[in-house]
Amino acid sequence: MGRHEKTTIGTAWIVGGAGIGWLFSGALSGLTLAHQVRLPTQFTRMLFPETISMRTWQSAQPWPILLSLFSVLAVMAFTLLLLRRTGMPAGRQPLGFLATWMAIVLAGFATATLSSLGYIVASWPPARLAWLLDDIQPALLAAGYWGIVWGWLPALAGTLVMKSAKPLTGPKAVRRPADAMPLLIAGLLAVILVVTIPAAYTYTVEARTPQAAPPPPATPSPTPYGWPDRSDAFQPAKDNWCPGEDVSISWHEPEGATGHRGMGFDLTNTGTGPCVVESYPDIAFNNAEGWAIEVLVVHGGSFMTDDPGVSTITLPPGKSARAYLGWNAMAAAGDVRTGTMLVAPYSGTLRHSSQVDLDIIDGGAVSVTAWEPVLEPAGSNKSTRPKP
Repeated sequence: MGRHEKTTIGTAWIVGGAGIGWLFSGALSGLTLAHQVRLPTQFTRMLFPETISMRTWQSAQPWPILLSLFSVLAVMAFTLLLLRRTGMPAGRQPLGFLATWMAIVLAGFATATLSSLGYIVASWPPARLAWLLDDIQPALLAAGYWGIVWGWLPALAGTLVMKSAKPLTGPKAVRRPADAMPLLIAGLLAVILVVTIPAAYTYTVEARTPQAAPPPPATPSPTPYGWPDRSDAFQPAKDNWCPGEDVSISWHEPEGATGHRGMGFDLTNTGTGPCVVESYPDIAFNNAEGWAIEVLVVHGGSFMTDDPGVSTITLPPGKSARAYLGWNAMAAAGDVRTGTMLVAPYSGTLRHSSQVDLDIIDGGAVSVTAWEPVLEPAGSNKSTRPKP
């Protein structure tokens, strides 16, 4: 077998192995995260990086199959392009193991970048411009980590096949220009990957939207059923607790870090005498149409909030206490998300409501801290506190 044949077989091992490894890691990651398994999520993502986004597997059929195929073909095309542009054409010495390995890592980075661009186009315009690039960094980190953990296998297999290939010398060594076909294929797959992700998102939203027949003219529109003005989970009030009728609630602007959110809200005593807050806030959420949604509320702190615990706070008229809401960023595209937030000083008393635009979805989870005294004037834009 000649040097050219061994180089071709080695290239096929590298390109094919990169595509199979990319699909294998993404499929196992999606399978283990979508189904309850005994392995912790952190361990699963370390062993099988999320090369194919979880949102791909949540799309309506046949898009999970098509998007996975396009993603795998893109990795293979970029790997072949990098190999051909850096030494694989006949007449050159094949790349070494480390250089081949790096080509696979860069191919994964390029594919993850294009997929992230497609999801940005699909969810445009974003709810908040500051959250536009939140999902890009995890995708790039997963692609780079996959290249380090799994990319060496096809690189090693290909270089071993080509190891015995001897470089051509003398008059037979011809330096031919690089073939433009890998570049054209990689460019075409890049366009397909960016264009098909928004198409899959639109198809999924339309497929999951119930196509109800228009109601008869005499039938009134259904009345939204939201959470009641008072929680059914009654909490016995202690002496001189601030009731919902004698307070006002004001909301701060939410703040975001990479994958994390936080927001503060103030309770101000509007009564004629002092009252006491000594509990966690009572919180519920409705969607934009006014329907109640289920959000798990946990007492405690989060990445962006710090819970001081319950304490007795006496509020003279006009003074305020503050609590904080913390949550992890949720993929809200195509899901029912919050439109109204309801807050009461404690469970069983009157709730106050305000329209909000937060990436908290039906079935999500948030954490809330206990009330604490406001050290700065009420209405400050500060909504979260740095953790010590």
